[in-house]
Amino acid sequence: MARRYSRRISPMERLAFAVNEIYHYHVDGVMEGKGDVDPATLQAAVDRAAEANPAIRVRLKGRLGFARWVDSGIPPQVRVMPQANWDGNSEEGAPFLKERLDGMRGGPIADILIVPCADGLTRIVFRTQHAAIDGRGFMHWCYEVFRAMRGEPLHGSTSTFTDLDVQAQYADKVPREPPAEAVSTMSVVAAGPPDGAPLHYIWRRLVLDRNISQLLPKAAAFIAEYARRREPGEVAFMIPVDYRGLRTEELGLGNLTGYVRLTVPEGARARNLMVQIHKRIQAYADCRPVPGKNALLWLPVSLLSRRISTKIEGLLYHLNPVFGTGGLVSMGTVLPESFAFPGFVPKRLHGIPGAVGKLNIVFLNDNDTSTICFTAPARYNDQGQFDAFVEAFRAHFSQSGQEG
Repeated sequence: MARRYSRRISPMERLAFAVNEIYHYHVDGVMEGKGDVDPATLQAAVDRAAEANPAIRVRLKGRLGFARWVDSGIPPQVRVMPQANWDGNSEEGAPFLKERLDGMRGGPIADILIVPCADGLTRIVFRTQHAAIDGRGFMHWCYEVFRAMRGEPLHGSTSTFTDLDVQAQYADKVPREPPAEAVSTMSVVAAGPPDGAPLHYIWRRLVLDRNISQLLPKAAAFIAEYARRREPGEVAFMIPVDYRGLRTEELGLGNLTGYVRLTVPEGARARNLMVQIHKRIQAYADCRPVPGKNALLWLPVSLLSRRISTKIEGLLYHLNPVFGTGGLVSMGTVLPESFAFPGFVPKRLHGIPGAVGKLNIVFLNDNDTSTICFTAPARYNDQGQFDAFVEAFRAHFSQSGQEG
């Protein structure tokens, strides 16, 4: 009899739990296309894909540093939403996206929504909780479901590796350099005054009609220049580094991601920024453990969440040395045909950036287009300043030869 899937929870995952308590912290994506999606057929494919990838069926068991993700045997559930007046370009018209997956209280860490939309497209929304899965794990899960819909063999994964395992493996290679000076990092746009409303994030999707290579460093250079038009200051981004194929051959669905800091000096060019990222990875900076990892393992999530909540005003809306300017996530090239199945013709996949920090951006390319999704707290758009930034990004990258 096969052993029941189980893995320990890493400090980074516990931190993600705390953020999810403040505002839902998901890894979500939307596949839009034309065709009717039979929910029973999709559920059967989900069941098959989940059997091959039990990490998607986990539930939280235990407490504090003894907590583990354990296979419940229950696959994610497919739900059909009423027809929505939603164009997929923002959160407007999609109230179901505000629902929070609550793995902290024993709930599922994933589900799938079928959303027929008034524009004639069907949008299939894959929702997952970041405390249990990362971006590449999410993509693996999506690919598996669509392989199952086409009746193809599945790749499957039963890996129990986490970021904590990888970091322990490379502990002797992590740079012994002193910590970087804590410099206050500026925001791309100014936040509006306190309005008494609960923390709320908004997002925008932008589709450019060409595949732009090295979009992440080019975007970092542009964003830094845009931010400094408003005020001088330090601009720095967190860049996730996927450990799969780089630090380990394990193909896990869980959080197998490290992070490096990208500092963008004045006048920086994309090529210089790529060199900086590569040097940090070559020095194993991505294997540096999350600060305070031992405390994160043993502090109750409720206490950790309260501590963050008391500081959130200063962290999000004022210069501070804790939160960087934002996070930039490149998912590489994703071909829509990978998500085709009988009766459904895919058009585009896009990711909804995680609701955390001052700004998060997810980039995806296909053969002909570049899709960029931005998210930020709603107070960054009280006078349309966030929308103005997105439009400036569009204008800049729509001009050939002007992408940094």
